[in-house]
This record gives sequence, C-alpha cells and structure tokens, in this order.
Amino acid sequence: MELLIHFNTLPQGLTLEAVKSDLALLLEDDGWLTGSGPDHIELELEDEKVNPKYGILTVKGYLQKAEFAPDTTIELAGVPVGIYE
Repeated sequence: MELLIHFNTLPQGLTLEAVKSDLALLLEDDGWLTGSGPDHIELELEDEKVNPKYGILTVKGYLQKAEFAPDTTIELAGVPVGIYE
C-alpha cells in the first residue's frame, strides 16, 4: 500500500533528510521509503506479513510528535487525510 505525506513546510529544526532517516528507522519492519520531493515523501507499507495499519499509525504518530503543520496530510489510495484527524 502506497502512502504519501504532503507538507508545505518542515517543522523548525528538521531537514527533509532527517525526516526520511527517522521514518526509515521507524518503519524498519513495517514499510520503506520509495521517493521524495521538496513537499512530499512516498512510502510503501505493503507486506504480506505485516498489517499496514501499524505503519500508518507509526507515520501519523511521528508527524504529530515532530509537530508538522496542521495542513500536513497523508494520502492513501488517492484520499488525503489530515494528520490530526
């Protein structure tokens, strides 16, 4: 399952490389990074052995804890959802 993170700005003190590194570490067993750009990060959460909901919850929790802006969304199957919803 592909998950896209869309953001307008990064939280103060974070770089895109730091966020990607943090997510790669957090998703070590639940998914992996597949790409990124200046305003998005692409992740793959599909695995036959792991339910993707754990990866989704992990990503949302990280984004909230890192204090991403309220307009930050995660997109699953083409449907964007706010990270604080």
